[in-house]
Amino acid sequence: MSELSTLSTLIPSIPARGERAIDLLVVGDTGIDLMVDVADLPGRDAKSIGQSLGIHPGGMGANFAVAAGLAESALRVSLFSRVGDDPFGVGCIRALASAGIATDHVEVMPDELTWWCAVAVAADGEKSLLGGRTPASLPDASRVGRDVLSATRWLHVLADVPGSDDLIRRARSAGARTSVDVEGSYVVEDPERARELIALADLAIINTGAAQNLTGTADDETALAALLDGTAHRAVVLTRGAGGSLFGATDGDGAISVWSQASVMVPRVVDTTGAGDAFAGTVVASLLADRGVDQALAAAAAHAAQTIRHLGSRSGGVPGWPHTVTHRTPASQQTGDIHD
Repeated sequence: MSELSTLSTLIPSIPARGERAIDLLVVGDTGIDLMVDVADLPGRDAKSIGQSLGIHPGGMGANFAVAAGLAESALRVSLFSRVGDDPFGVGCIRALASAGIATDHVEVMPDELTWWCAVAVAADGEKSLLGGRTPASLPDASRVGRDVLSATRWLHVLADVPGSDDLIRRARSAGARTSVDVEGSYVVEDPERARELIALADLAIINTGAAQNLTGTADDETALAALLDGTAHRAVVLTRGAGGSLFGATDGDGAISVWSQASVMVPRVVDTTGAGDAFAGTVVASLLADRGVDQALAAAAAHAAQTIRHLGSRSGGVPGWPHTVTHRTPASQQTGDIHD
């Protein structure tokens, strides 16, 4: 077993469990997914009319937080986010609270609409998303105060949250350790800032396509090594969809250790929405609970596999809402494996 097998050896300066009030502070979006079952995903200038699959809680930040809480129920997980003062906002907060996520830092913005996303789900479980950003869709990272950061062991932030780079610096200054989720679309939009965020955070999560775009190589292990080059006590999780995942970490001298995890096959893919968030949240939560890297990756692969077996990014819907469909017709289900 590598000496870098647990979080305390990967990141020696992480605050101990019980030392701070919040184990995991997630800074990101929470929103509502309006889901539709379609025969084929719509293309440019095309229309796809299908059967409504109802209203589901979503948002990458919220999905990550809920996955972390499910993976390690003893952890104190809090979400820093925004919603509007509309029924969708009420549903978001209700869904988070029912999952045991602290919502004290979810700001309700008067006269604004909550972030929503239309999700078209095809017969093979793959999806297309159309999001409608609003002033309430992403939190203001500058509003995360020093008092909150000083009470936090681990901060996780989405790359596209404005001010995420400064937030990571402030969190580290307050003694918290950090992770960042760098989406492929963000790498295309701002590759230089994506590189900066990966270098700043203690742990970065990125998919294979984005990593290859950033490093200019088509080989995942080479890309992982390039992202970790010149660092000490840093880690990168590279998700590869059906190809599983890689976890790379450097010790104090910059030597790299790599772990790999195969994806978990499932009999039927229902919906791939949220699988990547479930994987990422479980990895970070498992490491925070002092699981070994091998255990964390295995638990994350299992959670992602479970996620793609049901509709929506989380199991169940918004408590008290009658609009959530939990099953699709068997004709629209096929055999497959994990996707981001």
